[in-house]
Amino acid sequence: MENKSVFQANLFAFILLLLYAIAPMALIPIFRRMNISSELYIVLPQILLLLIPTIIYFIITKKPIKDTLKLKKIGIKSIGIIIAVGIFAQPIAMFLSFITQFVFPNRISQVVSSLDDIPLIVRLCIIALIPAICEEITMRGVVLAGYENINIRKAALMTGTFFGILHLDGNQLLYAFVLGIIFAYLVRITGSIYSSMICHFTINGTQVLLSELATKMMRLGGESVELAQNTGISSMSKAQLINTFFSMLILGIICLGIIIILIGKLTKIYGKDGLEERETSVKVMNWPVYGALIVYAVVILVELVGT
Repeated sequence: MENKSVFQANLFAFILLLLYAIAPMALIPIFRRMNISSELYIVLPQILLLLIPTIIYFIITKKPIKDTLKLKKIGIKSIGIIIAVGIFAQPIAMFLSFITQFVFPNRISQVVSSLDDIPLIVRLCIIALIPAICEEITMRGVVLAGYENINIRKAALMTGTFFGILHLDGNQLLYAFVLGIIFAYLVRITGSIYSSMICHFTINGTQVLLSELATKMMRLGGESVELAQNTGISSMSKAQLINTFFSMLILGIICLGIIIILIGKLTKIYGKDGLEERETSVKVMNWPVYGALIVYAVVILVELVGT
């Protein structure tokens, strides 16, 4: 059985992915001619390729913005729990990023580090605040709303998949997928998109702050920041790789357990309405999903061939 809302959500996600795959070919030359700053280079694509399509989506579908995006206030206690979820999600994301670095370079850390000369508050806006707003409005707003009548496990897996492939980066796939699942649970439990926005901001913001701290420590120690950014795991010995793998794995498992406990606390505050069993027979795999997976596979293959 096919569901119209699910199809619309999948189609919307597919269009976003297609835009992210194709639009840079037109936007990059324009940005270069305009000689725009590195800050705008990062911000403009999110506005043009995420926010504008979302506005068009609401104009076409005429769906209620407040209900679709779940613009609902959350309490201070909930905010504290959500921030804690974001903090404990870091080791899990770092472990998954570490695994994928054996195949794909960690470009996001290089991007964050390349903005070191920009004031910290501006970097937090570029890397943490704007993505937390733009990406959540599309993924946990529009797309997750399409899965409103689908059980949470299936909805979280699908939105997590779209979130992972939307980044069009092999290194970010696994951890973005897992974080997307966590974000979906937060929104379903709290009934508010602000929960995933806060968690998203916490994760990205922490990375910016850690990068700032690491850069200052390396400079104080007289180490080359540029060299550290570009070597990654290639500079580690086999023994170091094995030790790092198991250390990060154990830490990741512990943090996952803590996150489950924290989500349980949120469930006690808001009840289990968001986790109740819903429609399970609805078909969620349709041509927009397959199309999105094909587009992602092509982009990644081109990336691998080019390296």
